[in-house]
Amino acid sequence: MSPLDKQTEAHIQKQQRSIRKRIHSVEGTLAEWITGFSGSMNFVYFHVVWFSLWISINQGWLEPYLQPFDPFPYGLLTMLVSLEAIFLSTFILIAQNRQELLEEYRELEEEKEEQEQEEEVEDIQQDLDQIKAAIKLISEKVVNMEKTSHPHPTPKTEK
Repeated sequence: MSPLDKQTEAHIQKQQRSIRKRIHSVEGTLAEWITGFSGSMNFVYFHVVWFSLWISINQGWLEPYLQPFDPFPYGLLTMLVSLEAIFLSTFILIAQNRQELLEEYRELEEEKEEQEQEEEVEDIQQDLDQIKAAIKLISEKVVNMEKTSHPHPTPKTEK
């Protein structure tokens, strides 16, 4: 392995360590989980129940049990839903950044594998060149041996 290849490999490994730290951060994992949950039907069901309860309570339909606390037009609900949208969009962006890091990590892995394969091909080519040289040398020796062990017959003259 050439010094340049060693430098390249060291650089790739350094980048990969940095990416792994960012991928496996608590924030990234949490964002991934929240994004996964918010993209599921359970998230939809949760909101259907939440909004139904909120509206039922604040319309006074559950008044003997629960008192209205956010009268129509539900200003508190609007604010909470807006905050939820802000946080969800942030978590989605974090998850997208995490996916980009994963793709970058995979690209570095592929680059490293390509470099290893290239080195392997070069080694095989060197071995092949050595084999060719050895075969050429052997064939030359065989030809020389044939020449020395079987001298050409001289024509016989009759007396």
